[in-house]
Amino acid sequence: WKEGARMIFGNSQILTLFSMVAVTGYSLGFLENFCYINLRQIYTKHGQMSLAGRDISLCRVFTSLGGVLCWFYSGSLQSRFGPDSVMFSSVCCLPLCFFLYAGIGGRLGPATKAGFLLSEAIRSGIFAALWSTATVRLNELSPPDMKAIAQTIMESVYRGLGHTSGSYFGGILCHEYGSAANAFILVGRVLLTFLCVVGAVGFMKPARKK
Repeated sequence: WKEGARMIFGNSQILTLFSMVAVTGYSLGFLENFCYINLRQIYTKHGQMSLAGRDISLCRVFTSLGGVLCWFYSGSLQSRFGPDSVMFSSVCCLPLCFFLYAGIGGRLGPATKAGFLLSEAIRSGIFAALWSTATVRLNELSPPDMKAIAQTIMESVYRGLGHTSGSYFGGILCHEYGSAANAFILVGRVLLTFLCVVGAVGFMKPARKK
């Protein structure tokens, strides 16, 4: 197993894949916290907390729909464009989510609700496209006797290192600065995401043609 571990952590493509998963997990955890804290603040501000539960549930429905569609078409996208291209494109969509959430505003109207629903669908779609592709790609890159361990490490990187820390720090920022000022923080996160993507792409090899 030691030799297998060295092969996993010595492979630049696997480490890059883990990095993309961690960045995605952190960003989506941050965005999820921002979304629901911001929703609650908007409904509280306008005295409509009785409707908040219904609309948050609707957001969860759109989250599921976006994920289901990307899971369903993931195989076709990988066959057509290659797994590396799908993962890269998924991470590149993260800035779009940041801009959407940052531009939603504080009014309680159809545009605000539509912005939340669209953002939630895209957020879950990003996760579904990246995760389904990363699972297949990691299985190809890992040593035969280390595939299950590699998948477990990737799960830990996403949930533990990425999503958990993103949710934690996202909650702190929302609490300290408020959702309005947080929009500026989100734009800064967009730039950081782009830098992470650019750095990761430098290590990724072109997708293999069948």
